[in-house]
Amino acid sequence: MKSVTYDNNPTNTNNNEKGIILANQIIPFKDRLKEAIGDTSLRSFAKDCDLSPSTVSNYLSGTTYPTLDRLAIMAEVSNASYSWLATGELVNPSYKMKNSIEVYQYDFSASAGPGCLVVSEDPVAKFELSKEWLIRQGLSGKKLAVVPVCGDSMEPTLIDEDLMLVVLIDDHKEARDGVCVIRIDDEVMVKRIQYDFMERGYHVKSDNDSYQSFFVGPEYQDRFSIIGRMARVLQRAKR
Repeated sequence: MKSVTYDNNPTNTNNNEKGIILANQIIPFKDRLKEAIGDTSLRSFAKDCDLSPSTVSNYLSGTTYPTLDRLAIMAEVSNASYSWLATGELVNPSYKMKNSIEVYQYDFSASAGPGCLVVSEDPVAKFELSKEWLIRQGLSGKKLAVVPVCGDSMEPTLIDEDLMLVVLIDDHKEARDGVCVIRIDDEVMVKRIQYDFMERGYHVKSDNDSYQSFFVGPEYQDRFSIIGRMARVLQRAKR
């Protein structure tokens, strides 16, 4: 089982063969920095980094980019991974992160289109998420799992091979609506659902208009379950 580290929200893209950082890694730097700063005020963050507020503001707007030494300081102050802040890439350390929570990826795909069946629910990867980041996201204490997406029916919200961070639920009442991972018979899929109190069932929709919606009524009670609700996209698929 592979282990990867994740202490903020990455866009996982690879460097090219020459080792040059690609433009699609550099441009979203401002978004990663904003995520790393979180609820901390710009002025307070700049002070902790021994930088001027205008300098940090320029980084957040994408007007300028930090030097390596400043990048290292900002990563340390924000408790973010240096490599993630620089490029958006995950790292594979041989040590366990301090103040982290282990979240597992399971060996099934949530179909966002036809044909993806459950194979196994054994963990295949382990992610380490920063406790501080989970608190900022309102996910502290939640039961979490990483679930891959298969298919195109949830585009543009989700694309094939995205990894979702999912809050697992024990009771359907915890997920009356939203983008959820559901199971019908032996098939697991990710869809946008909404509970209909009058009809006592769920409207199930795709974000891709090419796919038809359907309704899951009481007659499917023994065949239908909600595994969890998507909290966010943990890792974007490579394009």
